[in-house]
Amino acid sequence: MKKYFVAGFIVITFVTIWFYTRHPLGMKAIINGQPIRLELALTSSEKERGLGYRDALASDSGMLFVYQNKDRYGFWMKGMRFPLDFIWIDGNRVVELSEHIAAPATDASRPVEVSPHVRVDKILEVNADVIQKLGVRVGDIIQFID
Repeated sequence: MKKYFVAGFIVITFVTIWFYTRHPLGMKAIINGQPIRLELALTSSEKERGLGYRDALASDSGMLFVYQNKDRYGFWMKGMRFPLDFIWIDGNRVVELSEHIAAPATDASRPVEVSPHVRVDKILEVNADVIQKLGVRVGDIIQFID
Protein backbone atom coordinates (compact mmCIF):
# COMPACT_ATOMS: atom_id res chain seq x y z
CA MET A 1 0.00 0.00 0.00
CA LYS A 2 2.87 2.34 0.84
CA LYS A 3 4.34 1.82 -2.67
CA TYR A 4 1.11 3.00 -4.29
CA PHE A 5 1.00 6.08 -2.08
CA VAL A 6 4.59 7.01 -2.93
CA ALA A 7 4.05 6.34 -6.65
CA GLY A 8 0.84 8.38 -6.61
CA PHE A 9 2.56 11.24 -4.80
CA ILE A 10 5.38 11.27 -7.37
CA VAL A 11 2.93 11.26 -10.29
CA ILE A 12 0.84 14.08 -8.78
CA THR A 13 3.97 16.12 -8.07
CA PHE A 14 5.27 15.65 -11.61
CA VAL A 15 1.93 16.57 -13.22
CA THR A 16 1.60 19.64 -10.97
CA ILE A 17 5.12 20.87 -11.81
CA TRP A 18 4.57 20.23 -15.54
CA PHE A 19 1.22 22.07 -15.51
CA TYR A 20 2.45 25.17 -13.68
CA THR A 21 5.56 25.50 -15.83
CA ARG A 22 3.25 25.65 -18.86
CA HIS A 23 0.57 27.79 -17.15
CA PRO A 24 2.20 30.22 -14.74
CA LEU A 25 -0.06 31.59 -12.04
CA GLY A 26 -0.97 35.21 -12.28
CA MET A 27 0.36 36.07 -15.73
CA LYS A 28 -0.97 39.44 -16.90
CA ALA A 29 -0.82 41.76 -19.85
CA ILE A 30 -0.75 45.50 -19.27
CA ILE A 31 -2.35 47.51 -22.07
CA ASN A 32 -2.57 51.28 -21.74
CA GLY A 33 -2.10 50.90 -17.99
CA GLN A 34 -4.92 48.38 -17.63
CA PRO A 35 -4.15 44.83 -16.42
CA ILE A 36 -5.69 41.83 -18.17
CA ARG A 37 -5.44 38.44 -16.47
CA LEU A 38 -4.25 35.87 -18.98
CA GLU A 39 -5.06 32.28 -19.65
CA LEU A 40 -2.41 30.78 -21.88
CA ALA A 41 -3.02 28.61 -24.93
CA LEU A 42 0.31 26.92 -25.57
CA THR A 43 -0.40 23.36 -26.70
CA SER A 44 -2.16 22.38 -29.93
CA SER A 45 -5.23 21.15 -28.05
CA GLU A 46 -5.43 24.35 -25.97
CA LYS A 47 -5.18 26.44 -29.14
CA GLU A 48 -7.80 24.36 -30.94
CA ARG A 49 -10.33 24.67 -28.13
CA GLY A 50 -9.51 28.27 -27.24
CA LEU A 51 -12.46 29.93 -25.55
CA GLY A 52 -14.97 27.69 -27.31
CA TYR A 53 -17.86 26.09 -25.43
CA ARG A 54 -17.71 28.60 -22.57
CA ASP A 55 -20.58 30.82 -21.60
CA ALA A 56 -18.47 33.85 -20.65
CA LEU A 57 -15.04 35.32 -20.03
CA ALA A 58 -14.37 37.56 -17.04
CA SER A 59 -14.31 41.22 -18.05
CA ASP A 60 -10.67 41.65 -16.92
CA SER A 61 -9.42 38.47 -18.61
CA GLY A 62 -8.24 37.19 -21.96
CA MET A 63 -6.66 34.19 -23.61
CA LEU A 64 -3.16 34.56 -25.01
CA PHE A 65 -2.13 32.25 -27.84
CA VAL A 66 1.65 31.94 -28.04
CA TYR A 67 3.51 30.63 -31.09
CA GLN A 68 7.19 29.83 -31.67
CA ASN A 69 7.16 31.27 -35.19
CA LYS A 70 5.54 34.30 -36.77
CA ASP A 71 2.77 33.58 -39.25
CA ARG A 72 -0.72 34.69 -40.31
CA TYR A 73 -2.54 32.31 -37.94
CA GLY A 74 -6.21 31.83 -38.67
CA PHE A 75 -8.87 31.54 -35.98
CA TRP A 76 -12.45 30.45 -36.17
CA MET A 77 -15.31 30.97 -33.78
CA LYS A 78 -16.33 27.30 -33.55
CA GLY A 79 -18.15 26.63 -30.31
CA MET A 80 -18.09 30.29 -29.30
CA ARG A 81 -21.05 31.60 -27.35
CA PHE A 82 -20.04 35.26 -27.13
CA PRO A 83 -18.28 37.77 -29.43
CA LEU A 84 -14.57 38.54 -29.18
CA ASP A 85 -11.98 41.16 -30.01
CA PHE A 86 -8.64 39.91 -31.38
CA ILE A 87 -5.41 41.77 -30.64
CA TRP A 88 -2.70 40.59 -33.05
CA ILE A 89 0.79 40.93 -31.53
CA ASP A 90 4.34 40.78 -32.89
CA GLY A 91 6.73 40.49 -29.94
CA ASN A 92 5.07 42.95 -27.58
CA ARG A 93 3.69 45.41 -30.16
CA VAL A 94 0.08 45.49 -31.37
CA VAL A 95 0.20 45.12 -35.16
CA GLU A 96 -3.47 44.63 -36.03
CA LEU A 97 -6.92 44.64 -34.44
CA SER A 98 -10.10 42.70 -35.23
CA GLU A 99 -13.10 43.99 -33.35
CA HIS A 100 -16.40 42.43 -32.37
CA ILE A 101 -16.08 39.09 -34.16
CA ALA A 102 -19.47 37.45 -33.75
CA ALA A 103 -20.13 33.99 -32.39
CA PRO A 104 -22.09 31.64 -34.68
CA ALA A 105 -25.87 32.05 -34.38
CA THR A 106 -26.27 28.30 -33.78
CA ASP A 107 -24.02 25.28 -33.37
CA ALA A 108 -24.93 24.32 -36.94
CA SER A 109 -23.92 27.73 -38.35
CA ARG A 110 -20.64 28.03 -40.20
CA PRO A 111 -18.19 29.69 -37.77
CA VAL A 112 -16.66 33.03 -38.68
CA GLU A 113 -12.97 32.85 -39.54
CA VAL A 114 -10.50 35.65 -38.85
CA SER A 115 -6.78 36.10 -39.49
CA PRO A 116 -4.36 39.02 -39.55
CA HIS A 117 -2.90 40.62 -42.65
CA VAL A 118 0.57 40.50 -41.08
CA ARG A 119 2.64 37.81 -39.40
CA VAL A 120 2.34 37.56 -35.61
CA ASP A 121 3.63 35.37 -32.79
CA LYS A 122 0.89 36.12 -30.23
CA ILE A 123 -2.84 36.64 -30.34
CA LEU A 124 -4.86 37.97 -27.44
CA GLU A 125 -8.57 37.20 -27.41
CA VAL A 126 -10.68 39.41 -25.16
CA ASN A 127 -14.36 40.15 -24.80
CA ALA A 128 -15.88 42.22 -27.59
CA ASP A 129 -15.54 45.99 -27.06
CA VAL A 130 -12.40 45.69 -24.86
CA ILE A 131 -10.30 47.19 -27.66
CA GLN A 132 -12.53 50.25 -27.69
CA LYS A 133 -12.83 50.49 -23.88
CA LEU A 134 -9.04 50.37 -23.41
CA GLY A 135 -8.30 52.56 -26.43
CA VAL A 136 -6.01 49.93 -27.95
CA ARG A 137 -4.33 51.07 -31.16
CA VAL A 138 -1.92 49.55 -33.65
CA GLY A 139 1.59 50.34 -32.40
CA ASP A 140 0.70 50.08 -28.70
CA ILE A 141 3.15 48.15 -26.54
CA ILE A 142 1.84 45.33 -24.37
CA GLN A 143 3.76 44.50 -21.23
CA PHE A 144 3.62 40.86 -20.15
CA ILE A 145 4.13 40.16 -16.45
CA ASP A 146 4.43 36.77 -14.73
